[in-house]
Amino acid sequence: MIPRALSGYVLLSLAALATGAALHATQPQRSISGIRNSNQLVTAQDGLIALTATQNAPGILVLDYGVETEGIPSFEVVSTVGDTSVFEVTYSETKAALSRYMGDGPLPLAAAMDTYRVNQYNISAPGQIVNRLVQGGFRYQKLNLSSVGGLVLRNLGVTPTVHRTPLTDLPGSFRTSNSALNDIWTDGARTIQLSEIPKKSVPDFWQVSSEGILVDSQAPQAAVGLVAASSTTYNLDFKVKALKGGFAFIVQSDTLNSGIYISVDISDGSIAAYLGGTTEDTLLEKKALAAGVIDKLDVWYQVHVQVAVTDIKVSIDGNTALELTQTSRFFGSYGLGASFGHRAVFRELKVTDAAGATTYEHSLTDETCFNDFLVGTNPLDTSVDATRRDRIAYTGDLDIAGTAALASTHGLEFILGTLKLFGSLQATPGFFIPTAKIQQGPAAPMDFNITGLIGYSWNLLTAVAQTYTHTGDVDFAKTWAPKVQRMLDWSHSQLQPSGLFNLSDASFGGDWNYYEPVQSGAVTKFNVLYAYALQETAQLLTDGGIDTALWSEDLGAYVMSEVNRDGFAQDANAIAILAGVNIDPTHSSERILATLSEQLSTPRGPLAFSTGTITTYGFQRYISPYASGYHLRAALATGNSAAAQELLDTLWAPMADKNNANYTGCFWETLDADGAPAFGFRTSLAHGWAAGPTAELSRFMLGASATRPGWTSWAVAPQTLGERWARGRVPTPAGPLRVEWAFCGVSGLLSMTVQGPEGTKGTVKLPSPLLVGLSESRILVDGVMMEGTSFEVHGGTPVQIVQSHAQRREN
Repeated sequence: MIPRALSGYVLLSLAALATGAALHATQPQRSISGIRNSNQLVTAQDGLIALTATQNAPGILVLDYGVETEGIPSFEVVSTVGDTSVFEVTYSETKAALSRYMGDGPLPLAAAMDTYRVNQYNISAPGQIVNRLVQGGFRYQKLNLSSVGGLVLRNLGVTPTVHRTPLTDLPGSFRTSNSALNDIWTDGARTIQLSEIPKKSVPDFWQVSSEGILVDSQAPQAAVGLVAASSTTYNLDFKVKALKGGFAFIVQSDTLNSGIYISVDISDGSIAAYLGGTTEDTLLEKKALAAGVIDKLDVWYQVHVQVAVTDIKVSIDGNTALELTQTSRFFGSYGLGASFGHRAVFRELKVTDAAGATTYEHSLTDETCFNDFLVGTNPLDTSVDATRRDRIAYTGDLDIAGTAALASTHGLEFILGTLKLFGSLQATPGFFIPTAKIQQGPAAPMDFNITGLIGYSWNLLTAVAQTYTHTGDVDFAKTWAPKVQRMLDWSHSQLQPSGLFNLSDASFGGDWNYYEPVQSGAVTKFNVLYAYALQETAQLLTDGGIDTALWSEDLGAYVMSEVNRDGFAQDANAIAILAGVNIDPTHSSERILATLSEQLSTPRGPLAFSTGTITTYGFQRYISPYASGYHLRAALATGNSAAAQELLDTLWAPMADKNNANYTGCFWETLDADGAPAFGFRTSLAHGWAAGPTAELSRFMLGASATRPGWTSWAVAPQTLGERWARGRVPTPAGPLRVEWAFCGVSGLLSMTVQGPEGTKGTVKLPSPLLVGLSESRILVDGVMMEGTSFEVHGGTPVQIVQSHAQRREN
């Protein structure tokens, strides 16, 4: 998800197929401290790999790792013959994207992975080759020897930078009689595992020495901070020595490194400007460099850049190289980089404002500049949106991804690290900055009053509440209570007399669907999120508010907003159910879910918005696993197994189908109406916000939930979803809660075992629905016949619940 830049504030300041990735215990060239199984090289093919290129055909091989993986690439060159100077490895989540030279890249958004999805090697002799930067999530590698020669390689793969605990050994587990549901739960767990980035696992993006910073085929990373991000007019001065190809820089950049990108190519004597962050983006102007301006490698040049809103002038050693007027970027930050295949050293960077005052200055000869551009390692364990794109943390993702993590990896340290980071990014009024690059640590308090993706601030509060319910950590509660109160105080201050939350500033109004028109005024999504974040105020919000003003009897759902009454949003109506704002009996959860099914369902999953919203307001016919995660939660929370099953069968099961052309073993960011990745090769195919079913299947099919913070008290109340059996474990701070239930053989009688952690207590309810009714049977709990459907139990030892046929009375 790539949100709009926020005005005035920095938001983040191959021909043969070898399938099935394997783990090999080797002597790794890079071992990352704290990474479980980091000494295991992940490969796609055992043994030797031979490539031969002729004058007529390159030597090409595509390797298939079977599922999504990531890590530091490496390989051993066993032997070389002829010319092996042009060898390239391309990475992609999908095989189709390998038809593009750049694979599914480039990815300039952050410094948490290599910018380019193509790595070039000039191989001259046998030896070990290890990349310096991470290649984010991929399934396929394309090996391409283009120069006429031959290569023999072995141990070609990646060393993971995330935990590689086998999914069967995770703290959480889930199995049922339905193999599709098993695959869904597992793929969600894998998605989450890949999005949990251990602290200090990201290599420094820049290399630094006493000479300056070395940048090698890397997109510029925009300087962070309010002044840099909001500047319209400034001067940029630096010294640069191009070692290969040339150098690049960016001005008027947003926080995701998209701005006016200027590439100086000494090898072809040109300078070019692009709108974006690499030379793959939109070309604005390209011209030949005048004779003598800059024509040598390994020579230091002085570069001066004047930026005045739309006008940009570049001078090299006092000679004008480029004068550009553009109308795409009017303000933004600056950064230093090198285009694909280029390498350069920079030093002595100085930035001055229109009045000549210095706003930034650094020699660039030590690591103290890293934090200014967020190019260092990551100081905290964090949960990011995806392993490939963006590798950035988002507040709105945690509500879904966090619950999935707690049910599977139990990656509590990643949730807490992310919350620690976002907790420091609270604006003065109370709302939160929605995104953070993981190279930054917790920030000092800042006085600002602007944000975007406002709904994410309430999503964050529900993630905080879920985390506290799971941990029971009072210190955590004490830390977050005042932050929560500030957000809610601001929310209350925006209420209309009708009780509706009113968003007056449209710049705040983006959401997960950043590509759609922003919403302002009384927006249903924001109102129900507010109520969901603070359910005890639901009555305040519904009396004359949401349930009256935003309900449409014609649609049978809550409208988009007071202004947009021709359609509705999937997630807003699901969250309305979860928040309990549908007080009017005619606005029942069953009715709302029926409306969602009737008007949004497609063979590929539910649309995120109704036809009225799409046709009238230009919203896309997209399918969102994120929005559908709330839909699934609402369906299961109200016991609507038919609605839940429809979602699982049409949306998530196809993504988990190994025969799907875009299968990665993970869940995707967004789908189009045909069930394909919505944004083509740019779509993230391992996106944490799509892993909702992993949490919901554990919560509702195993039936396990905490009834008191820290799981000191819990409940087990399974919903069967028409299956014959289910078993699994749910992680808790005190140990696993184990649940197993089955309907036995022909009889269909229940056999159930529940074991909670030592020192806890729980309430166990019989699975619903039973195949054999209680009027025809009896229930024995640890051998004792019991009445009813709910039983109080203690943790530590297994509790056996058995259903048997009722004994017939003798006359």
